[in-house]
Amino acid sequence: MLEMTPHSLMQKSACAPSWLGLRRWFCVGYAVLVRLVTFDSWLDAQEASPNLHTRTSGFITRGWDAEDGLPHNAVNKVIRDRHGFLWVATQLGLARFDGRQFVTYRVPDDFTLGGYNIRALALEDDHTLLMLTGGDKLVRLRDGVFELHPANGKMEGSRMRELAVDENGDIWIGTETSKCLRWNGNELQTFGAAEGVNARGASFTFANGQQKRLWVAGGDFLGWHDEEGLHEYAHKTGNSFYVAPARSGGVWVAAREHLAKIENNRWRIVYSETDWPARRLGIQDIFEADDGALWIATKRDGVFRLVDGVLTHVPMPQERAMSITDDIDGNVWLGMHGGGLVRAKPQRHVLLNTAAGLPSDVSSSVCEDGNGALWCANQSGGLVRMKNGNISIATMAAAESIPYISSVCADKHGRIWAGSVSGLYWTTVKGNGPHDGGGERWLLQHYAGLGKVNVQSLFCASNGDLWVSWGGRHLGVLRAGKMHEFTQTDGFHGERVMGIAERKNGEIWIGIVRDTLLRFDQNTGKFEQHPLHDSTRFNRIHSLFVDSEDRLWIGTIQGLLLWRGNESRLFTQADGLPDETINQVVEDDYRRLWVNSRRGIFHASTKQLLAVADTPGKKVSAILLGHDENLDGISGLLGSQPMSCKTRDGRVWFITYRGVIGFDPPDSREARKPLPVYIDAIAANGRAPIIPAPGAETRIPSGAIPLEIRFTALNFSTPERTQIWRMLEGYDPEWIDAGGERKAIYPRLPPGRYVFRVQAGDSDSGILTQSEASLIIIVAAAWWQTWWARTFALLVFATIVAWCARRMSFRILKRRLRRLEHEHALDRERTRIAHDLHDDLGGHTTQISFVANRLLRQSPTLAQQELLTRLTSLAHQLVEDLHRIIWTVDPQNNSWEDLATYIARYAQRRLAGTGIACIVEGIENIPDLPLTPEVQHHLLAVTKEALNNMQKHSHADRVTIRLSANEGLFRMSINDNGQGFDVAAAVGEDDGNGLRNMHTRMKEIGANIKIESSPGAGAQISVELPFRRDHPPLSQHQ
Repeated sequence: MLEMTPHSLMQKSACAPSWLGLRRWFCVGYAVLVRLVTFDSWLDAQEASPNLHTRTSGFITRGWDAEDGLPHNAVNKVIRDRHGFLWVATQLGLARFDGRQFVTYRVPDDFTLGGYNIRALALEDDHTLLMLTGGDKLVRLRDGVFELHPANGKMEGSRMRELAVDENGDIWIGTETSKCLRWNGNELQTFGAAEGVNARGASFTFANGQQKRLWVAGGDFLGWHDEEGLHEYAHKTGNSFYVAPARSGGVWVAAREHLAKIENNRWRIVYSETDWPARRLGIQDIFEADDGALWIATKRDGVFRLVDGVLTHVPMPQERAMSITDDIDGNVWLGMHGGGLVRAKPQRHVLLNTAAGLPSDVSSSVCEDGNGALWCANQSGGLVRMKNGNISIATMAAAESIPYISSVCADKHGRIWAGSVSGLYWTTVKGNGPHDGGGERWLLQHYAGLGKVNVQSLFCASNGDLWVSWGGRHLGVLRAGKMHEFTQTDGFHGERVMGIAERKNGEIWIGIVRDTLLRFDQNTGKFEQHPLHDSTRFNRIHSLFVDSEDRLWIGTIQGLLLWRGNESRLFTQADGLPDETINQVVEDDYRRLWVNSRRGIFHASTKQLLAVADTPGKKVSAILLGHDENLDGISGLLGSQPMSCKTRDGRVWFITYRGVIGFDPPDSREARKPLPVYIDAIAANGRAPIIPAPGAETRIPSGAIPLEIRFTALNFSTPERTQIWRMLEGYDPEWIDAGGERKAIYPRLPPGRYVFRVQAGDSDSGILTQSEASLIIIVAAAWWQTWWARTFALLVFATIVAWCARRMSFRILKRRLRRLEHEHALDRERTRIAHDLHDDLGGHTTQISFVANRLLRQSPTLAQQELLTRLTSLAHQLVEDLHRIIWTVDPQNNSWEDLATYIARYAQRRLAGTGIACIVEGIENIPDLPLTPEVQHHLLAVTKEALNNMQKHSHADRVTIRLSANEGLFRMSINDNGQGFDVAAAVGEDDGNGLRNMHTRMKEIGANIKIESSPGAGAQISVELPFRRDHPPLSQHQ
C-alpha cells in the first residue's frame, strides 16, 4: 500500500518559501494523495506477490465487434468445438472465429421466420452444431449444410430457449413455459410441474456431471437425470439455482445465497460472503477455466473471478456478459450483450505511472538496488522507490524542494545515486529511519564535489566506481569519494555521452553522440577511440548494452549494431527489425534481446540475431508488442542512463512516454503448442464450396476455373503474428507466404493429381512451420485429354504404322512359320525314334536279360555263371541307359519340372537294392519352365556319373539330392556320407570320363559345378545354372 505520511508532507511544505516552490509542492502532494486510492485499488486487483514490480497478474481485454466481421454486437452464446474454433451466436446470425477473422454462416430463411437471432448453441457431436433460432426451430449444421432437426415435428409451439446435449447424445431444451424437454433420438419427453420442475420464469441450465448424469437447474429445482429418470437433489440449500460443469467432473451450483459444488454426490458450499453477486440480480453464466479459476457473469453487475476463495471483479468494456468459454490457448472469451466478443488474456506486464501511484507519468531512468527495490527517476515527481507494495518518495534532508530527478543508479556500496538538473544526489538503500507517520524514509543529500550542474547519465561499475556525465560535454568517475574529470589529455574531447557499458573483464566502453566508441584503458587511465564501421558512419548512438555472452550491442538512430570491430553488423528493418531508431536494449534470462524503439518495444532471440548476422538474406523474427498486449501507441523514450534494466525476478524494465513498463518474459523453453491449421473448403466456378473430408481425395471436374481453396490457422493469443505458408505441389515451384490471406486462387490447373499443403506458425515462437495440413486434389481431364481419347489416337497411329509395315512383317512371319514347321517335324521324328527305341531295342535288350537269367537258373558251371551274371548286369544297365535316352529324346519331357521328377525317380531306381538310401528333396519347388534337350542331356549325364561314382567308391549308406529354384537359378546338390576323397588328386588321375567330364559338360551349358570332398568327410557335387539359356555363362568354380 502507498505510504505517505504527514511528516513527509510537512517537510515539503517547509521547503517551499516561494510561489513556485508552493505550487510545485501542491502538485506533487496532491498527485500523490489523489493516487493513493487509485494505487490501492490497483493492488487489490492483483494477486499476492512480495514485490510491487512483480505484480503482472490481471487481464488485458480486447474486443471484436461488427466492424471486425461479427454479425451483430449482441452475442447470446459462445462455444468451442473439438477443432478449437469459437462459434458465436448473435442476434443477427451465426459466425465461426479463428482468432483473426469471422466466417459467417447464413441460416436459410425457412428456418428463421422469427428473425435471424440465434438463441442458443450446443455441440451434438464432433461434426454437428445445434442451434435454436428466432423462429423457434431446432436447426442442425453439419459439414456446412443446415437442416431442420427431426425433433421439430414434436416440439411445435414449445417456445424453446436453452439448449444442451448430454453424454448419451440426448438433446435437452429449456422452454419459456417452465418446462424442459428431452429428445433421445426417437421420442420426446417433457418434464414439468408433475416432476417438480417449475422454473417460474427463470432460465434452465444444464451440466454434464459424474456417472453420466445430466444436472438440471431451473428456478428452485435442482436435480439430475440418469437411466432411471429425473431425480430432485435433496441436499440442496438456497433458491434460484444455476448449474455449470466443473473440471473435476462434478458440478458448480450457484444459488441466490451462495456458491456450492457437488462432487461425488456431496454438497459443499464454496462461497457465501455478502458480496456474492447472485444476491442482487442473479447469474448469467459460470465457466471454470483450465487454471481452476471460476469466471462468473452476472446479469447487471459485470464479471467476477473466484480463485482460492477470493472473489474479484474483472473490469470489462461492458458490464453484461451473456456467455463465457475459453480457447485452446487458455484465454477466456466473453460474449457481451451489445459489446461484441471480448477476450480476457493474462497480462504479462505492469505500467508504473500516475495510475499506479507515481507522482508523475514519465520517468527518465530506472534501476534496481541490492535489496530488490525498484527506483525511478520520476522527473518532477522526484526519486521514487517501490518495494513490497509500497511507494516511497525520497525527500531532501535540508529545507529544500525536491529536485527534478533525471537519472538513478545503485552502486555496490549500498548507495542510490540520482542525477538532477541541479547536481548529483545520493541516499542509502537501507533508508534513514522512520518518519513521524511511521514507515521508512529516504533522504536525498547533495554531493558537493560536483556542484550545481546538470547531471545527464550515471553508470555504477562492478568495482564500485560511479561514472557521471554532465553539462553535455563533461565526463568523470567518482572513486573512493573523489571525482576525477577526464580531459583531452585522457583522450576525451568533451562530447555528449550517450551510453556507458562494462564488459566482463571490467573494461568501460563509452558511446558518444557522434559515431565513435571510447574504450577506457585501466592501465593507462586513458581512452582509445574506436570509430564505428564505415557502413555505420554518421550514425548517432543512443545506448550501449553488454549481454550475458559479453557481446556489445549499440542502439543507434539507424538500427541495432552488434560491435565486432571492423566486422560489426548493423541490423535494420531490412533484416526484420520493426524499427531502426533504437533507444534502449536489455537481455532477459532466456537469451532474448528486448529493445525499446520509436515504434514500441520488441524482442528477438540473440541466437537468431547472430544467425542472421552471418547469413546474408536471412531475416530476424522480431516480436513487436502492441495490440494484443494493449500496448498500442507506446513509444520508447530517449532518457538518461540507465534507461532500462533487468531485475533479479527476471523482469525487464523500460522507460516510455506512458510510464515505466515492466515485462514478465515468457519462458522460451515452454514453447507454445503448434497452431492448428485446417483446409476449410474448396470451390470452383463460383459454386457452393465443398468441405473436404479428412484424408480423402477431392475431385474437380474439367474446366472448373478458377479453383479457390480456403484455409485457416487458429491463433487466439497473438493472431496478428500468425504466419501461413502454402504450396500446391505439382503447380507452385516453392512455398508462398500467404500473408493475411486465407484463401488461394488458381485460375487454371492442368489435369492431374495435386497436393495442397498449408503450414502455420506463430512468429513469437521463432518457428514458422510448426503444423501442417494437406489436401489431395484430382483435376479431371477434358474429353480430348482423357486416356481413352489418347488411346484412340494411338490406335489410329498404330494402324497406319501396321499397314505400312504389313508386307515386311508378312515375309518375316512366313520365314518363322517355315522354321516352326521344321521344328515340329523334328519333334515328330524324335517321338518316332523314342517309340522305335522303346519297342525294338528295348524289347531285344529285355529279352537278352530274360535269357541270361534263365540260363543262370539251369546250374551252369562257375565260369558260365560269372559270364551270365555279368551279362545280366550289363543288360540291366543297358535298359536303364535306354530308358534315359528314350526319356531325353521324347519332346514331351521338355520342362524343368519333368527333369526334377525324372532325376528323383532315376536316382531311387539306380540305388535300389544297393544298400544305399536315396533321399530327394525340393522337387515341388522346381517350376514348369521350358528346357532344352542339350541342358537336359548334360544334367542327366552328370547325375548318372555322380551316382555311379558314389555307388562304386564312397562306401556310403545314404545319398541326398536337394533341388531348389531361387532368383531365376536352378540349383542341385548331390552329397553322400561316405569315405570321401581328395578332389585335386582325383581330378589329376581322371581318365577323362570322370570328374573332368562333369566340368566339361557343365561348361558347355553355361553352368557352375562345384565338387567338394575330403577323406573321411563324404562328398558333395553342386550344380547351378539359369533356367533360361539367354543368361550369360556363369564363371566356373573348381
